[in-house]
Amino acid sequence: MNRSYAFGEFLLEVDERRLLRDGKDLALPPKVFDTLLLLVEKADHLVTKDEFMNRLWPDTFVGEDTLAQNISILRRVLSAASDGHEFVVTVPKRGYRFIASPAASDRHNGDSSPARAPSPDSFHPAEVPEQSRPGPFPGLSPAAQTSEPVPLTAVRVGKLRVGWVGSITASVLVGLVVGTISFILFSPPRVPKVLAMTKITHSGRIDPWGRIVSDGSRLYFLEREGDHWNLAQTSLSGGETQIVPSPFPNAVLLDLSPDRSEFLAASFTQRDMEMPLWIWPVQGGPPTRIGGLTAYTAAWHPNGRQLVYSKQDGVYIADRDGSHAHLFTPSDGPPVALTWTPDGNKLRFTTFRPDFFTSSIWEVSSDGTNLQQFLPGWSKRSQECCGTWSRAGKYYFFESEHAGTVQIWVLQEKSGFLRKRAAEPIQLTAGPDQYSGPFLTSADEHKLYIISSNLKIDLVSYDQKSRQSAALLAGTRAESLDYSRDGKRIAYSTMDGNLWQLNVDGSARSSLSAQGVHAIHPAWSPDGKQIAFVNLFAPNCQNKIYLISAEGGSPRELFPNDCEQFDPAWSPDGKILSFARAQKLPSGISAPAAIQLFDVATNRVSELAGSKGMRAPSWSPDGRHIAAITENYNKLMLFDVRAQKWEELHRGVSLTSTLRWSQDGAYLYFQDLLASKEAVQRIRLRDRKLEQVVSMESQIRAGVPRCAFIDMAPDGSIIVSLLRNHADIYALSVDLP
Repeated sequence: MNRSYAFGEFLLEVDERRLLRDGKDLALPPKVFDTLLLLVEKADHLVTKDEFMNRLWPDTFVGEDTLAQNISILRRVLSAASDGHEFVVTVPKRGYRFIASPAASDRHNGDSSPARAPSPDSFHPAEVPEQSRPGPFPGLSPAAQTSEPVPLTAVRVGKLRVGWVGSITASVLVGLVVGTISFILFSPPRVPKVLAMTKITHSGRIDPWGRIVSDGSRLYFLEREGDHWNLAQTSLSGGETQIVPSPFPNAVLLDLSPDRSEFLAASFTQRDMEMPLWIWPVQGGPPTRIGGLTAYTAAWHPNGRQLVYSKQDGVYIADRDGSHAHLFTPSDGPPVALTWTPDGNKLRFTTFRPDFFTSSIWEVSSDGTNLQQFLPGWSKRSQECCGTWSRAGKYYFFESEHAGTVQIWVLQEKSGFLRKRAAEPIQLTAGPDQYSGPFLTSADEHKLYIISSNLKIDLVSYDQKSRQSAALLAGTRAESLDYSRDGKRIAYSTMDGNLWQLNVDGSARSSLSAQGVHAIHPAWSPDGKQIAFVNLFAPNCQNKIYLISAEGGSPRELFPNDCEQFDPAWSPDGKILSFARAQKLPSGISAPAAIQLFDVATNRVSELAGSKGMRAPSWSPDGRHIAAITENYNKLMLFDVRAQKWEELHRGVSLTSTLRWSQDGAYLYFQDLLASKEAVQRIRLRDRKLEQVVSMESQIRAGVPRCAFIDMAPDGSIIVSLLRNHADIYALSVDLP
């Protein structure tokens, strides 16, 4: 039997969980589908907010804004597919009402004759025949559950006299046992649910890249503060955050030894690089280097005598002094989030596929065999990451992206006696914020420590002469931008990947977005007729350059057969579009990037001499020089077009890919994100003199974790993006069956 509802041009197939219009599927996120189903089932009746919460999120802690977001998505889908027709109305402060009149049908073996499906609320006890009403014990007949008095008889067994209820027979006892077992086995399994959420930290600076580690009384974590990171701590219940004195300029704690006496730590200069590994006593004292080991991350083995750590090609294992190191299990890319089961029988870790924007969790046995993916095929596009077990190993918590947000999920790995477990993962959190790991469970397993973040980017313009700053493109969610050569127009991309243009005074705003395109890094052609940009999410590919007319229309993909194209920049005469490209090798690893020169008139591509391992080209206004940075972000290079030679201008730590020239070509502006106060600097080309232009010290003190130089306005103003992750640690009070 296939239950369905028809309304307007739509058909809602309940069992198939499909919404169709004229036979075509309309994609709805799972919770939005459930929202529509509840509204349709109670058409023309008020559905209160509490009813939605109880039906859609019975075991999940969410706010009313999540429901409002579902309703908003639903309205957009229905309106767009029905020429603006309205199906859902809001009853202020109470709930929502579905105002169409759906026709319901139950189809048996292809029979489509309509029959109104009864509402679950339409049954009343008086309508059920007395002999059909269930009694208090499942599995027993109503007659066996009568409350009439029954006679007692005496039965002598040996020297004992036992009283029995004469009317209860052996078959009734069997029925009672069978009914009780049936109730346990066939009733829905209890699922974990969040009872409360408590904010533990309040700085908004938590860096989710670092792990949360606890010694049983305190939480240790990493905070980003401009050009450096702080190792910080607070109590398990929250309170004031304190900086932990570290023997290194930047240190991250990776794990705590099984006996809770030693930290496994790493010193680093910048993130996402191999780091030296150290053992650091919890009670203080100097750290001890673990042989010559370097890794992306690491974890103690449950035996305390060994550790596992990740390299580019997989997970390695070694003794605690770094000896006897060898490959434990291979992987596609460097693994992260290495986590053992409490009994040490399995290791799970996460790998990323940046070319397909996917991540997946893998598990391997303690002897390095039986490597297999965790939850293969569970989601359409694998986005699982960074899990951990409960202390007893019964539950596995992990993060996964669904409907555009990262949330926390849990899978019950073990079931109790006569107690079923949920076969699928259960979603614990929901909402517009991203809830993600790293995770840490309390000793009593009733609390789960996670990180909640809400990325926000504000653009600010700094006037070099007046030293004043002003907000730029406020309220647009702009992420990257470029000014037209005449200084009259701005092209910008937003955090959701849409491409826009407008006049510098904010007027005449128009969209240049195209379906299936996530635009970043727009670049105006010198004549103002075209905009080059990078499509971040090209099909089965990452970073592809497109051209689109400033008047709008369909964007043109320049190199359909290539991937990894980025940093578009025009020559001053507009004849050459330069960009960086990293070729994919048969092994799947990218070769070093090189700067390419695309001749717009002939469509021919050539490679800039000597540019292997470089990116971010930027032409001087007279076309005589091309500036670039090395692919490891630590050298600023200059190419003399006439002499065909490269020169190193500056050496840094983490140079950004934004290089801009002054209009007279006298200065080259750049930024090192890990230089003091994240200052924007410039080099005078005449004598190679280095100067600081704008310091970000005041923004860092005000709580902005990162300040990035992204452009220069025609009047010389410095454009900076202030990245606020608004990330803090929260404790989820969890009810685990």
